[in-house]
Amino acid sequence: MTEKFSTTEKVSKQELAKLKTFFIDYAPTCVHKAEGLLKYRYTTPTYAVKAGGDDQAAVPERSLTGHYLQMYDWDACFFAQAAQLTGLDALSGLGIDVVANFLSLKEANGQIPRTISPQRIWDQGDQCKPFLAQTLWGEFLRAGESAREQIGHYLDDLDCYLKFFQRERKKQFGLYHWRNVLESGVDDNLALIAPREAAKDEDESVGKFPDGAILATDLSSYLAREFLCFADFCAHFKRPQLEAEYRAEAKALIASIEEKLWNDKLAMYCNYNPLDKNAVELRSWTGMAPVLMDLASEEHRERVIKDNILNPDHFLRAHGLASHAVSEPLANQQRRGLYGRAIVSNWQGPVWVLPNAMAVRILNKYGYKEEAREISARVVKTLLGSLSSNNTLFENYDADTGKGLWAPQFMSWNILALELVQTLE
Repeated sequence: MTEKFSTTEKVSKQELAKLKTFFIDYAPTCVHKAEGLLKYRYTTPTYAVKAGGDDQAAVPERSLTGHYLQMYDWDACFFAQAAQLTGLDALSGLGIDVVANFLSLKEANGQIPRTISPQRIWDQGDQCKPFLAQTLWGEFLRAGESAREQIGHYLDDLDCYLKFFQRERKKQFGLYHWRNVLESGVDDNLALIAPREAAKDEDESVGKFPDGAILATDLSSYLAREFLCFADFCAHFKRPQLEAEYRAEAKALIASIEEKLWNDKLAMYCNYNPLDKNAVELRSWTGMAPVLMDLASEEHRERVIKDNILNPDHFLRAHGLASHAVSEPLANQQRRGLYGRAIVSNWQGPVWVLPNAMAVRILNKYGYKEEAREISARVVKTLLGSLSSNNTLFENYDADTGKGLWAPQFMSWNILALELVQTLE
């Protein structure tokens, strides 16, 4: 780290206890009993709200107040993965229920909706992001024999789900693309809409954005990890042919990510636009996905960490890692993102807990212990400041001031802060 960021943030035991208590108190309010389309316990990103309260509305609450009243794919998966850190029996096994809900709505072709509430499927046509096998694997490692047997019954459904991606989202070089930027969950990711200039919330060429064609580093990385995880399930449940198929698919995909998406100039991975046959040379956090999913070569991992993650000229900021490098001309800290359409959530610069927690995992694993503590402290202090000043958590924060920007009462993957607390403890 440069001298500017050499001062280590201090977080007291009392402060850590305060944040842990908050999650223990409020995480259960994100979990709801089975109802309507959702046959098992399910979650909402927003805590202490009525799930599905906007099922009959023309405009969802997320666009009006920032309250998310549905179950979202990766929000639910990451929440379930971290819920066990609360130690609450009421949240035990939640990942199995979350995945069971998504799989229960699988079409014959493997398509699964990404946004579901009791009486309605939202975001029609978008595919559930590939974190289902990974979420089940965490439950599998913690489960007793009866729960493991239950998980084994989901293999064929998971296979069908993953085959959908291979048929519908795999393109050149064996890499994958999103249906659109909204399906990616990184709602206004500049690396997917490939803009050339900012135009506040609209642009005449909005219909020409290539977000549905760009070969995406993040989706390709998520799938490679999902394939490997599913192969581990196949190995345990003695499905050798299926295991070999998915290990080969993962190996080929990782090789293609390394060969086609690495950008030596930026020292990170970049999306590829097949329409103009050029890399999308923008520093978005999604370009670090091969590192965050622990797929990158040692050489590339080290360069991403040193030249980008820990570089205050790009991602490392006073309140954590920015979602888009501050060195980029279009980087901003707006409440809602700029360019293309009036998106609800801004990933063009603000701090989100998700990429920070993923980065801390990798930093801890590969010997960057002090750096992991520093980033953890910055994010934890930001969340504590939000609770002290506003009595709530937000979806994202200004990377330089720590101000909460949008979506109050946001839990979702904010609960991954419990992993950051562990790092500091």
